[in-house]
Amino acid sequence: MTKRKVFLALALLTMSSWLFAQDLDRPAGFSVVLGPRIGGGYIFQTSAAFTASLRDFYPTGDYFPAMTLFGITVEERILLGNTRSHFAFQEIVLVGGLEQGIAMPEGAILIGYRDYSGLEVGIGPILHPAGFGVVAAVGWTFSYKGVHVPVDIGFTIPNAERPALLSLTTGFNFEILRRE
Repeated sequence: MTKRKVFLALALLTMSSWLFAQDLDRPAGFSVVLGPRIGGGYIFQTSAAFTASLRDFYPTGDYFPAMTLFGITVEERILLGNTRSHFAFQEIVLVGGLEQGIAMPEGAILIGYRDYSGLEVGIGPILHPAGFGVVAAVGWTFSYKGVHVPVDIGFTIPNAERPALLSLTTGFNFEILRRE
């Protein structure tokens, strides 16, 4: 079977499952939260290697592989029964390096679990100008009167296109949609 036929078959299967899913009841305890993120990150490479990797985008200047991170998070939560624990699907868009006069955008989709106590873990793909990778995160979310404050440590696993990155982010989220 050709790649095109495989792609078309997967696309049709995905669309048909979406159409059939519209007739099913939504899971109890589905919610969506949205909010800003701020933090810092460090790319595990020398300043010279980091500067060289930016030459296609920023032809002049010397840059340091530690940077600020600013962005936004959207998270879909599916509660587990009558508990406060839930599965989470999180989309994150960040821009790093603004303090150095550069803009390094990246986006990630994390699939994870958050315990009723606030402990959270997730893993998923990340897209960056240097290429694709995998990010794993662990953290804690503090919740008080409808405001959720996550504090997360993320680690981007190194590959042939991208060095390792360690980040610490926080922010706040508000619930924008809830279905019981």
